[in-house]
Formats: sequence, structure tokens, C-alpha cells
Amino acid sequence: MIGLDTALGEITLVLFTTLAPAGAMALLLMGLPILSGRASWAEVRRISTYLCLPLIVAMVGLVASATHLGSPANALYVFAAVGSSPLSNEVLCAVVFLMLGGLYWLYSFHRAPSPRLLRLWIGAIDLAALAFIASVGLAYSARTIISWNLWEVPAAIAANALMGGPLVALAGYAAGRCASLTNRRARHLIALAAIALTANVAVYGLQGVDLGNMGNAVASATDLVPAYGAAVAAFALLGAAGIVVAWRTTRNLPTDGTPPADAGRFRLVGRLCAAAALSLAAIFVMRFCFYLAHLTVGLGV
Repeated sequence: MIGLDTALGEITLVLFTTLAPAGAMALLLMGLPILSGRASWAEVRRISTYLCLPLIVAMVGLVASATHLGSPANALYVFAAVGSSPLSNEVLCAVVFLMLGGLYWLYSFHRAPSPRLLRLWIGAIDLAALAFIASVGLAYSARTIISWNLWEVPAAIAANALMGGPLVALAGYAAGRCASLTNRRARHLIALAAIALTANVAVYGLQGVDLGNMGNAVASATDLVPAYGAAVAAFALLGAAGIVVAWRTTRNLPTDGTPPADAGRFRLVGRLCAAAALSLAAIFVMRFCFYLAHLTVGLGV
């Protein structure tokens, strides 16, 4: 396959764009009960403690992408181009988001953290998460790479975050035995993931049509990703499997958010982690295809 070397060479960025937006969206969704002021103080402490799960997901993605720099010293050159380079803007947004999230998590262990400060801090984290997800989508809009300079690229990143994030958030709620994990909230998060999956299948379908009309003197986009249709089908099946697993796992949750016993909790967490993993695997497939379809306007791929 012509573009396979390119995609394998960018595997760390595949991981980054798979994990980081989903982790950012999961943290945003998990923090909503705190932001709304509806969570009890005990619930605020539980949610704050287990925000580490989406933070870890996002951090793993960022650490993977950092290896792409070659040397840590190259990070200075990345930050020097903030404002003029979409890629530098992406890195800055990632650092700000993770810094705010990490410091919030550490502060939440204070003996007497300020409830008002926690709410304001969560609001700032949510804004940083949205900016970060948007920056990831816009980082690859390069006019010289015609197969990436499409409106479907940032749309897919946003839909991926909305598909994977809710399932990661559900796993975080379950791990913390949070009262916020009610039957109603689980249904809402799973419905959000299902809507995002449906929207993204449509986006990838339209992107496939656009790729079919692209080529240069060396190759066409369809040459680079000959199994694009099969990849979209795999994306849909894996994503749907994750949603079904999450739905079957949470359909009998109590309406009042009563935490399950320890044995039930471990089962619940394991199944929701599996649901999130299926969703992230679906995203990984299409992110890999994205790097396969690296097609420039010049005499190269």
C-alpha cells in the first residue's frame, strides 16, 4: 500500500488524535455536575478524584505525540510559532488543558477546597477542552495536502470526541462509584455517543466521495486508501459495539444513583472500560486511514 509507510511513521499522532480529544470531552462531561452546582459536596469530591481517568487518557495521547518531536528541545521551536502555526496552536492548547486539569485534580485533595473555586476552575477546564478539540481538528488544514484540507477533517475530530468521550466518562463515574451515574445520565451519554457515531459515519462517507475525486501526478487518493469503505464499515461496527455494550451494562442502573456493591462495581467498570475501548478502537481505524491518505499537490504522496 502506497501510503502505509507514511501512516506507520505517524502512528504516535494516530494515537494522539484518537485518545486526546476523547479524554478532553470525557473530562468536560464528567465535570458537568460540578459546574451546574447540582452535585453534593461528597459527590464533588468523588468526581474530582476520578477525573484522573480522562486526564490519563488525554495524557497518554499527548505523551505519544511528544515522541514525534524527536528531541524535547524541539518543543521550544513549536511554541515559538504559536499564532502562526496551527500545529503550534494545537500543542499550546493541549498543554493549557492538561495543566489546568492536572492542577485542579491536585487541588481537589486539599483538606478544604473552595467549592466556588472548583466550579470556576471546572468552567475554565471545559473552555480549554473545547479549544483543544477545535485546535486538533484545525491543525491539519494545510493547503498543500489536498486530502487533509477538507471540512470533514475537523468535523470528524469533533464527532470522534463526542463518540468516545461519553463512554470514557461513564467508566470514570463507575470507577468512582459516583451518584451522578444514574440510569438517566447513562442514557443521555450513550445517546450522545450514538448520535455522534451516526453523524461521523455520514461525515466519513462524504469524505470518501471527496477523496475519490483527488489525485496528483503520482497517485490518487483512492490508491492510498483502497480499503476506505471497509474501514468506515469497521468504524461503524466497532463504534456500535461499544455503544451496545455500554447500554446493556447500564440499562439496569438505579434511577437515584445508588452506587453498586464492590463486586458489581468491578463488573460495571470492566464492561464500561471495554465499551470505551471499542469506541476508541473505531476512532483509531479512521485516524490511521487519515494518515494513509496523505496526498500533496506536488510530485509526491
